[in-house]
Amino acid sequence: MRLFMGEQLKGFICVFSAALLWGISGPIAKYMFNMNVDPFELVQIRLILSFLLIFSFLAVFSKKLLRLEREDYLYVFILGIIGVAVVQFTYLYTISATNVATAVFLEYLAPIFVLTYGVLRGQEVLSRINGTAIILAAAGGYLIVKGNLQGGLAVSTEGLISGLTAASSFAFYTVYTKRGLAKYSPLTIMCWSYAVGAVCWIIYQNPLVSFSHYHGQVWLIIIYYVVLATVVPYGLFFKGLSYLTPLKTGLTANLEPVIAAASAYLMLGEKLTVMQLLGCASILLAVTVIQLRFKNSLKQQFNGPND
Repeated sequence: MRLFMGEQLKGFICVFSAALLWGISGPIAKYMFNMNVDPFELVQIRLILSFLLIFSFLAVFSKKLLRLEREDYLYVFILGIIGVAVVQFTYLYTISATNVATAVFLEYLAPIFVLTYGVLRGQEVLSRINGTAIILAAAGGYLIVKGNLQGGLAVSTEGLISGLTAASSFAFYTVYTKRGLAKYSPLTIMCWSYAVGAVCWIIYQNPLVSFSHYHGQVWLIIIYYVVLATVVPYGLFFKGLSYLTPLKTGLTANLEPVIAAASAYLMLGEKLTVMQLLGCASILLAVTVIQLRFKNSLKQQFNGPND
């Protein structure tokens, strides 16, 4: 029991740390966009440099983690296309069709798709606790976006379709990655799925064009974004996913909008409205509920129903 609880705690800490780094990176990305960094070029640079960084690290320190069995080539290809390239494209398209806040809210509806898939496969139970946590997380995200004084919720038809596609593909990414983690290290999956995603983004533009557009201080910020907003948090997310179920992982990652709102307040001086604070509280409650559900189920399993 102690070992199992230890793994669950490790998983929560890993995913929370990933959400923390992603949330902090939100204001940094906004700062880069204010410096005329193109979002599409940033994603292309992000994927290429992330792949090169992970590949170089493994080539020097652990070559065995670069090995991928031939039977898993298709798995990595599908993960790289749907889980990396499609997520990145639909998320950015949603931003262009709506706004950043709305795109984040729609993408973080992913746990609903994860729960639906889990119920259909018999891997999750549609309990009152699960349902409550999902509703609280979705409502919290809505309140954070709706309370944003600089845009609020803006949904067009194409933006809604794109945003829901981003959410469903991110849900697929979470569930499908879980399957690969039973066999490979998170770094192995990240390395080769990023490679596939990077190749897909070459279709958008010659990478040399993207790399040549930026100089000096901008590159320092981009490198920070690649390392501490991509490689490290995704590594932590995958590691946490190896300990947790996809649903618990997705709901815990929903802390990102909360941290992003707090970071924008501290770093950019953006005001937090009462509605946004209520949204933050709702998401925190959702994560607490799903964690307490697991703790209570363990009590019943190991101590008996009458304990």
